[in-house]
Amino acid sequence: MPTSRPLRYALPLACLAASACANDSRAARVPPRDTVAAPVPAETLSVAQRGDSGVRRATPKPRLLDDAEQRAADGITFAPTVTERFVVAARNKRLLVDVGRVDLPVRKDAELLAIVKRVSERVGPLSNVKHLRVRGTWGEETDSIVGYDVWNGRAVAVLKPSARADSLLKQSAPLIGVATRVRPVADSAAAQATTPAPAPPSAPPATATVPCERDSMPPELAARVAAVRDSVLRWVADSVKPPYASGGKLVVRGDTASGCFGPWRALVLVSARTSTFDWSEERAILVGPDGKPASSRLRDLRLRTHESLVAFDADGDGVDELATRALAQLMGAQSVLRLDPATRRFARYASGFAWESR
Repeated sequence: MPTSRPLRYALPLACLAASACANDSRAARVPPRDTVAAPVPAETLSVAQRGDSGVRRATPKPRLLDDAEQRAADGITFAPTVTERFVVAARNKRLLVDVGRVDLPVRKDAELLAIVKRVSERVGPLSNVKHLRVRGTWGEETDSIVGYDVWNGRAVAVLKPSARADSLLKQSAPLIGVATRVRPVADSAAAQATTPAPAPPSAPPATATVPCERDSMPPELAARVAAVRDSVLRWVADSVKPPYASGGKLVVRGDTASGCFGPWRALVLVSARTSTFDWSEERAILVGPDGKPASSRLRDLRLRTHESLVAFDADGDGVDELATRALAQLMGAQSVLRLDPATRRFARYASGFAWESR
């Protein structure tokens, strides 16, 4: 059926009308080009400019080292400033505290040695410390720092020892201990004021604990400790071998130390190693007052074998720590290990006076 003329042209006319309406609405929204924008007040511009042009300037910090001292400081590796415990040892009849490593030829250059001393005093881990509390094999004391020096490649602080320690130093006694910073008087008083007093016990203990005497050991117990050492020595020499064919003879060593190791009175330590330290093994046995042995273990990071054992209370808790001469491949150090009686494990408590073989 043919389409009528009015219907044929109705749709195109409707589309044209809609397009015209759209153009009219868009023209109503967009302002004409000749319209001038209203001016922005000068006060608004000045505030924006002042906010954008502001520059933050930091106050420069005072310089602690000059150029020569900074060059020397680049050759020193100090202990971290957060270090709480430092190893103290007798060296050349002086009481020294290890604070870092020195990789500079100070032996042949007196001027460089003086610079290293100044750098250690100004930026070392004990730069703001005047006194140290020392617990060692000879007892407990508070010593003052009287200077700094370099000993065997280590940056050290020199202490003024007590009369007892000074007498032992003159006799070349092998003293070793652990030093901690002495808190200021104000901080100590505040800590004591904020710390609540311990509550009194409700009832006395039923049985009194026998005090541990560090300086003496019954002859029967000493003989038992020696027997345990010899037995472990024979077992290690016969049974503990490296997993590969070793070209040289193994070095087997046994050491003992008496002390107050919680419920135990002595430690037996036997080690086996190759001459080059590419393989090592260690066995530790704790011996009680009744002579009963208990296996133990030493964990000292890279240091694998230990000898020259000495027991002393380094933290004042009544349980002795173990001071050792710890060794590894091409290196060694003075290491102090702390015992956890629950797990029977010794872990590193402090370490210092390290050396390397190159």
